Amino acid sequence: MILKSKYRHFLSLADIEASELRAILDEAHRRKAARKGMAKGAVDADAPLSGHVLALLFEKSSTRTRFSFDMAMRQLGGASITASSGDMQLGRGETVDDTARVLSRFVDGIMLRANAHSDLIELARSADVPVINGLTDYNHPCQIMADLMT
Repeated sequence: MILKSKYRHFLSLADIEASELRAILDEAHRRKAARKGMAKGAVDADAPLSGHVLALLFEKSSTRTRFSFDMAMRQLGGASITASSGDMQLGRGETVDDTARVLSRFVDGIMLRANAHSDLIELARSADVPVINGLTDYNHPCQIMADLMT
């Protein structure tokens, strides 16, 4: 689903062109090869995400998604802040719109692993930063990209 927004969201593979997908995967392969022999927590020399922060929001728990996003941010020079459903007031007095607006003041992007795809869409509509689909009941585009890499 392509959402009209002034921010570039990644909610499904339909949000990117085939040529962009190929370029992203090529860059991922290049970076992976360049990291051979480096410590897992070492920052890439170009540190393209230096100074940037990604919020990792989990309505559903996940080991692989949490660690892969956190390590990617570290290796690219950025940082992440993780919150699970127990850490947030989402659904317990705070709307998705409120959460999106507040988080947009503190972070440069939001990854959401949601129970309902509709929550992801609402978050993307309200956020003033890019939103990434970390899994919903509709699809899991980041996992598809990971599968394409292997």
